[in-house]
Formats: sequence, structure tokens, C-alpha cells
Amino acid sequence: MLSGSQKKKKKKLSPILDQIMNGGPSTALNVSRGTRAMTEGTPFFETSALNRCIIFKYPNFSVEIGGEASTDYNAKDSALSEERPVETAIYIPNDDEFLQDGGYAIYIRQKGSEELLQRYVGVSQDANSQGMINDLAKLKTIDEIPSLDPFLLKTAFERDKIEIDPAYLAVGDKEEQAIKRVISDKVRPIVSKALGFDAKGSNDKSQRFIDAIWDPNIPEAALFIEAFKIDKSEVANVFSAWKGVSFYQYQFGRNRALIAEILKWFKSEQSIPIDFRQNKHFAEQQNMFKAAIQKRMINILSNINQIFKDFDGCYAKFTDDGDPIPFRNFLVTSHFRYWILGYCCTSLSHCRNIFERYMDGSIKGQLTFEQIAEMLTNMDGTLSSQSTMSSDLE
Repeated sequence: MLSGSQKKKKKKLSPILDQIMNGGPSTALNVSRGTRAMTEGTPFFETSALNRCIIFKYPNFSVEIGGEASTDYNAKDSALSEERPVETAIYIPNDDEFLQDGGYAIYIRQKGSEELLQRYVGVSQDANSQGMINDLAKLKTIDEIPSLDPFLLKTAFERDKIEIDPAYLAVGDKEEQAIKRVISDKVRPIVSKALGFDAKGSNDKSQRFIDAIWDPNIPEAALFIEAFKIDKSEVANVFSAWKGVSFYQYQFGRNRALIAEILKWFKSEQSIPIDFRQNKHFAEQQNMFKAAIQKRMINILSNINQIFKDFDGCYAKFTDDGDPIPFRNFLVTSHFRYWILGYCCTSLSHCRNIFERYMDGSIKGQLTFEQIAEMLTNMDGTLSSQSTMSSDLE
């Protein structure tokens, strides 16, 4: 058993390393763990060094996001934004079995990433082997979605015709079908209005157009695209964003109550440290930190709610009032909002993971001053919209 002095000397994880190791499936894809646990099947990558890594997402906004007023989609310019304000990174640990000992991170879109990939994992952009070409294609697909939720990963790989061993994608068939059903039910009235037929009376035909949302290459997709006057070059991003916004709305609906519990705890007497008296000289500083975290969480919630309010408003104008313009403009400008949602929903999900982890070590819902300080520091890291772009992770 460790002595008290030894426990104090135990190395603490940096917020970003904590997120990589404990962020949950939406934040991190632990390829290393999945590969080591595999007794049969196909490794994720064909390059063995890549199978030692953890892939993670990290925000990189030029400015902090803030609650914005509702957009007027009746008059909005329909230009598509291809900005991706969330980075994809590869964490290469120094030791596969002791991830907390640090390692090296390569951000896929950072300057010089090609040279770093070659140096650390032996993958060259000038790949002359089919294995490397396949691995780079997988990384490209992963980089095109804002979070690593297994459902989004699975649908992205299916779209790009890339086969991944199911052992790496922890999404059950029932859960996948439940998500697809929710999204399809939302799409069905849109299909009926856009193409001018009653979905109830033409169920098979309606379903084919709904299937086009999942596979834009089937013939019905062309008519759907034409009905909304979507440029062919924008189809992939528009359909991905539509599915993504719908997915996050489904996911957030399940997590909303859990996020509310965190905010409620912050305002309760339970958030007063057990050892308050011993640390009362630092209480004001911690309370200010606590208030800042609450403010940032509420700010992120306001962004999520505003995007969903706009989405539902444009949807209702089409399905209820027969006006397709706002919904069409939402669709063709939704890519950036889809990525913002990815950051917002993922950061709140990780905050929930952090909170639950610390509550597991609480005494009747209360923590020590040091535990609260650590928890707030980790939450601050995940709520940040500024990527450090650091390479060495200790």
C-alpha cells in the first residue's frame, strides 16, 4: 500500500491526457486497447505502429463561441462552409500499457503532419503500398467527422466503403437501429413534402428516398437533391451534416438531465469542500473557478439549444407551413453548425464523465478541496475551444 507521501508524489494527468484516457468513446478511439484485446479478427490499421495509438478529437476555434441570436434562414446566403473547427489527433504513447506515462501527439491537419506521421508511425503521404493507402483513407474518413461517437464512425466508414472490425466500434445493432429510426422518422415528413407524395400511401417509395440520406449514391438521391437545389459538390457534406445534427439532437436528449445534475450540484451545498476550513483562504479563488466553469457550460448549452431551435423552426416551416426555403438554407449551411455541435455535445459528455468519476470517490456527494480543484481543471480543459496543438504529452 502506498504511504501518504507516495500518494502525493503520484503523477497527475494533464487535462488533455486525462481526456485522451478517460474521455469516453465520443472523444477518444483507443485503437491500442482494442488491438491488444483482440484474439481474432482484423486489426484497425494495416500499419502496425498505428495500432498502438489512440485517436482523439480536440477543438480549435479562433475565438470562443458564444450564444448567438437565431439566424434568419429566410434570407441567408446559401454558401456552404467547409470549416472544421475540431482537430483530429493521433496519440502515440511511450508505453502501450502505461498510457499515463505520456507520449507524442500528431494533429492530422497541423503543419508538418506528413513528416511527423512518417517519423513516428512510418506512414508516408507518398505511400507506395496498398496498406498505407488504406490507412490514410481511414484517417481521412475519421477527420471528416467532428466526434468519435461509434454511430457516426460506423456510418462514415460505411459511406466510404471502408470495412472496420466491429470490435473497434462499440455500437450494438439495437442502438444503431434506434438511432436510425429516430432520424428516419424526422426525415420522412420532409421527403413527403419535398417530393409531393403521401408517405403513408407510398411507404416503399418513401423509404427509398429516406435510404438516400444514408447512401447518396442510390438513384432516388438525385431527385431529392434536385428538389432542394443542392449542388452536387455539396451533397456529401450536406447529408452528413443533416444526419449528424439529428444524431446529436437524439444524443443530447438522453444526456440533458445528466448535465443538469452537474449544474445543480455546483449550486448546492454539496459543492462545498469537505475540508473547507483547512482551505478557506483559497475558497474565494476556487468559487471563482467554479463560477467560470458553470458559465462556460451554460454558454455551450445555449449554443446547442440555439442550433436545435433553428433546426426545429426551419423543419416546422416546411412540414407545417409548406415553406421549403428556411429548411433548404439550414441544410446547405449546416456543416459548420454540425461541427460546433460535435464540440459542444462531446465536451459536455466528457464533463459528465469527469463528474461521475469524481462522484464515485465522494463522501455522500461531497469532495475534498483538492478533488474539486482537479475536477474543475479537467473540465476547464475539455470546455476550452482552443487547441494547444502541443506535441509532447506528459
